[in-house]
Amino acid sequence: MKKLILSAALLCAAVTFSQAQDRPQREGMRNPEDMAKRQVERLDKELKLTTVQKDSLNKWFLASGKKQQELFKDEKESREVKMEKWKAMREDQQKKIKAILTPEQRTKYEEMAKNRPEQRQRRVQN
Repeated sequence: MKKLILSAALLCAAVTFSQAQDRPQREGMRNPEDMAKRQVERLDKELKLTTVQKDSLNKWFLASGKKQQELFKDEKESREVKMEKWKAMREDQQKKIKAILTPEQRTKYEEMAKNRPEQRQRRVQN
């Protein structure tokens, strides 16, 4: 009986320990550098960016990603405050992106933004 209880306790401890291990983040979302690169690649694919635009956007996305990372690491702020700050950062980011794009690219970018909710919905369904 003691062996059975000891075995059950060890099994519970092993399961708890394995659950506590760091889980890998989603693919492509490891750090601000990867995120910036992925965002620029996605925009380049759709908007055919120039080299100067790619460099500008990469620098902006990298700086923005680092700020977002700092924001969400800060445990002093409440979730609501963090979300408000994040929304302000996103609005600033949208303005910056549009300022870098040509008028034609900006039009296409705005169309992409309109289609984003549909794309998210399709990903959720799949």
